[in-house]
Amino acid sequence: MRAVRDFLFGLLFLDLYRETAKLHREIRLLLEILVFGDFVGIPFLTTYYSLRLLPYVYPTFSELRREAVKEHDIFDLLGEYHAH
Repeated sequence: MRAVRDFLFGLLFLDLYRETAKLHREIRLLLEILVFGDFVGIPFLTTYYSLRLLPYVYPTFSELRREAVKEHDIFDLLGEYHAH
């Protein structure tokens, strides 16, 4: 029964799940860069609220640094859009 359930999930919802997870990562990264960008070298004004949120976000800081300095290619992004 579990195999059938996993098969149906993969057939019907796997693409939606992957797209939603990717969108979640991008939005979280954007929010973290806007709020904590100055800690990884992107010059923003440090606000009182970003310093108050720092203890909660500190465990994911290494991931934020990796994503912020990662080189992105424009052609990777263009492959996601259709010209039709």
